[in-house]
Amino acid sequence: MKTSVAQATMFAVAVLIGMLAVGQLNSQARPIEISRLSPTELSTLIETLTARNRELRSGLADIRDQLRQYEISGPQGESALQVSREDLRRITAFAGIAGVDGQGIVMNVDGKLDAIALNDLINELRNAGAEAIAVDDVRVTARSVATEGPRAIELDGVEIGEQFTLRAVGSPDGLLGAMERPGGIISQLKLFIKATIQIRQAESVALPASDVSLLPVVGTPAE
Repeated sequence: MKTSVAQATMFAVAVLIGMLAVGQLNSQARPIEISRLSPTELSTLIETLTARNRELRSGLADIRDQLRQYEISGPQGESALQVSREDLRRITAFAGIAGVDGQGIVMNVDGKLDAIALNDLINELRNAGAEAIAVDDVRVTARSVATEGPRAIELDGVEIGEQFTLRAVGSPDGLLGAMERPGGIISQLKLFIKATIQIRQAESVALPASDVSLLPVVGTPAE
């Protein structure tokens, strides 16, 4: 009778171990013979496998938490990246590295302007809030200064003829009002130069990117 009870107990223990650790037992280099283990060894094995299963369940829970965090942070990361790309696009556009298109004004100039007069026109547009400026196909940047060349005015090394078009992106009303105001730059230029200056508002003003390298020549980034 005792033998039957012992055999039944041994069978139940073997089934329990098989349910808990069939994967672990199958992966052993030397498969364990359950029938050869003593009750103490069986108890130790069960405790070891139970503790191992608890560790595996805890590790699985941690992995699932990390996965949920990745799923949550994914869209947030994409959103932040999109914002950074948009900021970079605006910075490069209005620094002159990329072309721009928007509302503004178009100024047609025909006459003998000197470099000082052209710089005055550009500075007046800047002060009036122009976001981007171009003289013919030359994009005006922070480093652009009109100078007197051997034959004509030069802007960033490009000759500007007596007839040229000055375009600016910005508020059409604000730019036009600043340029045509009584006693403004155009009124002053008419007293000293012989030139015709015609200005009109435009719904779409396309300006090219600068051909000049905008990398600093003298300055270096401060650490």
